[in-house]
Amino acid sequence: MPKRRSGAHDGRLAAKRLRRQHLYLVLDDCSSGYSIRKIDLSSDCNSDDDAAVDCTEQWLPPAVFRLEAPRSFPEHFTTAFGTKIMALHPWESEMETPLVPKGLVPACDVRTRAVCFYPRPKGYLADPIYIPVGDGVFVLSSRSFQLLSAAPRSWCKLSTPPFKSRHVTSYAVHLDGRTIFVSTKRRRIAHTFSVGTAQPFTEWKCRGDWVLPFTGRTHFDPDLDAWVGLSGEPKTTGYVRALNVVSANHDDSSDGRCFPSGKLCKEKLFGGNPDERQVGASLVYMGGGSKFCLVQCFSVCVDDEDTEEELGMERLQLYRFRLTNFSLKYDKKGDLTIGNSRQVRYYDVPDAATESVLRDIVAFWM
Repeated sequence: MPKRRSGAHDGRLAAKRLRRQHLYLVLDDCSSGYSIRKIDLSSDCNSDDDAAVDCTEQWLPPAVFRLEAPRSFPEHFTTAFGTKIMALHPWESEMETPLVPKGLVPACDVRTRAVCFYPRPKGYLADPIYIPVGDGVFVLSSRSFQLLSAAPRSWCKLSTPPFKSRHVTSYAVHLDGRTIFVSTKRRRIAHTFSVGTAQPFTEWKCRGDWVLPFTGRTHFDPDLDAWVGLSGEPKTTGYVRALNVVSANHDDSSDGRCFPSGKLCKEKLFGGNPDERQVGASLVYMGGGSKFCLVQCFSVCVDDEDTEEELGMERLQLYRFRLTNFSLKYDKKGDLTIGNSRQVRYYDVPDAATESVLRDIVAFWM
């Protein structure tokens, strides 16, 4: 019999493998810089049915990229253009020399494993926040607001924000994909601002004296038709929220000073174990079906028996990652819940990783 032609079939399988997404975790876990680790979340894991939800603790996968750069700067990494992780490390340092020309930054493409270069943002960035929108990435700092477009590869300065980026508590992209909302809080003064990201670009507008009740980045989930993020209120730390999306129209004053309504998830995802010290947490949106991954770092104290005779019993802090996959939905009563969808994995944190990066976890779903 003639052999079956498998070229087209193999091509489809290869394309399917290429399209499958993974979690990418950035750590400063080597003496000379950073690593990017690829984690497959498709493998089976225990579900949360009022039983144990622990997968066996394991080591993180080997790095797919390593980058020499000044350490302890988690805010110098951001996603851009879908499959690239940009390394916006500072080029000026008393202890380091620039590894690339000062006008360029490297970007690692996680699909092709290629490294390309993009222009560096204009001017000095104080407390930068990077916000991917469509085929561009915006950088918000205390002194400027800029856009990096894919074609041509260039930065464009936009209207200066009427607030300091260090006062930002949370931010979100509107369902229209063309408007950014930013909440700020300084002492007891709170505001939410919005700005249009499509040409012609608009000026920043204050939308009210309320804040998005999240911490850090907030995701729009089309299945829930809501913004979803980690709760930023002290009494509800460890919970996920869903919030109704307000109008993106800058001229629409109907939202006025009104706080948008929403729901708090019934289940607490972290913070209930007194033996754990919370270090950092980041919520990653995984796409259709309201799927999310909570990347959490915590530490526990253990006894170091090796030093007991010389120094007395010594308590050491061990750092671990807890990766919690779950799906959100509304139950029959209209309450937000994860149901029995929770799946949990544990990983040891490499010894060289610094707590400054673990507090501000950098993770991408790509």
